[in-house]
Amino acid sequence: MPRVIAYDLTRLFLGPLSQSPRGIDRVDVALASAFFSHENSGNIGILPTPWGVRGFEAGMVRRGLDHLHELWAERIDEGDDPRWQGLVEALCGVPGAALDTAPKKPMSTAVKLRRMMAHLRRTGVALGRPVTALPQGAIYLNVGQIGLAIPAFHRWLAKRRDVTAAFMLHDTIPLEYPQFVSPSAVEHHTQMVRTAVQRGDLIITTTQHARGTIVHAMARMGRPDMPVHVRGLPVPEALGTPRSADAALAGQYYFLTCSTVEPRKNHALLIEVWRRLATRLGSKAPHLVIVGAPGRDAETILGAIATDRSLSRLIHHVSGLSSPALARLTLGAAAMLCPSHAEGFGLSVLEANALGVPTIASDIAAHREIANVETRLLPVDDVEGWERAVLAQPAGPLRSTPALDEAISEQAYCRDIALALEHFARGYLPGHSPRNETSTAIL
Repeated sequence: MPRVIAYDLTRLFLGPLSQSPRGIDRVDVALASAFFSHENSGNIGILPTPWGVRGFEAGMVRRGLDHLHELWAERIDEGDDPRWQGLVEALCGVPGAALDTAPKKPMSTAVKLRRMMAHLRRTGVALGRPVTALPQGAIYLNVGQIGLAIPAFHRWLAKRRDVTAAFMLHDTIPLEYPQFVSPSAVEHHTQMVRTAVQRGDLIITTTQHARGTIVHAMARMGRPDMPVHVRGLPVPEALGTPRSADAALAGQYYFLTCSTVEPRKNHALLIEVWRRLATRLGSKAPHLVIVGAPGRDAETILGAIATDRSLSRLIHHVSGLSSPALARLTLGAAAMLCPSHAEGFGLSVLEANALGVPTIASDIAAHREIANVETRLLPVDDVEGWERAVLAQPAGPLRSTPALDEAISEQAYCRDIALALEHFARGYLPGHSPRNETSTAIL
């Protein structure tokens, strides 16, 4: 009989603080939905509370997941996305299009508070049960990383050696590239890795490249033999749902880039490319759509666009776009652009490849590992090379969602992770062994 999964809900609980999900949020939701597929699931949600780390029943988890889908508009028709029509009008050159391209500010504290209170009401407030009451041999899974930097949240694992603890670490980018993050982010990530080293039995990550950097970081903290399981991320279900590109965008010449707006994602390179294209082609230059929430130094990055009229009519930033709308936007793009300085995986590359959309990406280890043979890889600082690559790419046709490889589906991903966890806890995942003999003996 499969072991009980004690699933960490911290990232999902804080989901209302974001207008739309990031890539890891979608993975977190997919796994939680699989482990809590119905209200009678025997799995348990784990959440730090003011009265300690507690376990919560599946019904509460299901209600929370349903409300997150509503907040993030993940189940709506793309035509109902309030940001979609304004974006289409902006790409079609409609005068006075309702898309605000000024630098975006994060949600206000008041809005965040209202969203969190609504989430609590819909989910239901319960005391839960002590985490010490978990069944023998349970598997604790933390996918979201949030909370790993707070050691107190995981001290209970020291008292429950029978519980197999699995942590997902996406990368060690803040430790490798501190110039792209704040000093506090370096400290935060260092503590995350330290928590995994001290409390974990198994690390889950997404590429062999990420595995190598994580193993190196853990070795420096005194644990060179930490087992690491590699499984590539899936294409989100909302992107794989059959649909066609929007007919209103037929013949519109635009490129797309999807990521948090921050220096590491190298939007500066694309802005320079589009500055050159605007000078060279004028009104015939292609458009660029930047999809992503504002991150560190976003005001500076987006401000460079807003203060340049030749750029602001060509480059459009949209935050909070639903996944169905993003899928339709991707299907009509000339190409997906992924110029990041560093990635642990590179989900936009995988998604564009899966949808049959041409992809131009930075020539970095993670992209080389996951990109298909048609993906064009270029140096992160080659402005002229990126400009030539963009000019060589014609406007996108009206594509439809192709049949996706089952191996990159959310269903396959969740099934593989569940199987790997069960095998590891039982002591027969190839090349891995659990930290404790107790969990191996409870069969």
